[in-house]
Amino acid sequence: MAVAALTMYAPPTAVSNAYQELAREVAQRLGIPLESPPPDLPTLWHHPQLLLAQTCGYPYVTELRPTVKLVAAPRYTLPGCEGATHCSFILVPASSAATTLADLRGKRVAMNSPDSNSGMNLLRLAVAPLAKQGRFFSQVVESGSHAESMARLKQGRADVAAVDAVTFGYLRRDLPELVEGLRILQRTRQSPTLPLITAAGRTEQEVEGLREALAKTLAERPDLAEILAIQGFDAVDEGTYLPILDWEHQAIEQNYPTIG
Repeated sequence: MAVAALTMYAPPTAVSNAYQELAREVAQRLGIPLESPPPDLPTLWHHPQLLLAQTCGYPYVTELRPTVKLVAAPRYTLPGCEGATHCSFILVPASSAATTLADLRGKRVAMNSPDSNSGMNLLRLAVAPLAKQGRFFSQVVESGSHAESMARLKQGRADVAAVDAVTFGYLRRDLPELVEGLRILQRTRQSPTLPLITAAGRTEQEVEGLREALAKTLAERPDLAEILAIQGFDAVDEGTYLPILDWEHQAIEQNYPTIG
């Protein structure tokens, strides 16, 4: 028995359901029975019988490299995505007077998680040249999710947030009311999309089998491909994601080690 769950994108419900269907179909194609996955992501990522999961690039490079193998990265058709990369959109309320990132000095930032590449690391890299004595924002609010960060902007409880282009694209398409009233101030640099991973103990042959099963499922289930806005998967390796650490080091060198 193995475990598989692709749970990094929710809401919208149709998208989260399609990701779960993709994981189940891959397992079925490989003839691998699944048991219920653990409810929390860290336990799922470290599970010794992990077949397939999705993680953020930042925890991959900072924590997970010894315990997982990379499988592939999706190529999305959503705005802000190029090949197997995506950016984050730095969002402000539509009513904000800000026209540049520098205009947000002393404002409140909503951040989904301190270990998020899209919500923290890419924003930190963008802000670092503007920080003074390690400070730029007046307050950092940890929201718990990109959707909640956007909600706080709309409620006037935060002034800026960085949201990855995939999340933003899904929400703008399926739940436009969550995006209304927000404005893209600027884009961050491009970054590898969230990688699909498997347990470190799996062989290269098994990893290649997972890639083939993903490709076949996407080709034979155009309904899933459309809902997920995925046009294919690229094989990736550790080197694909190591620039994420370089961006962290660049911010540290500019005396901006943490968002603040």
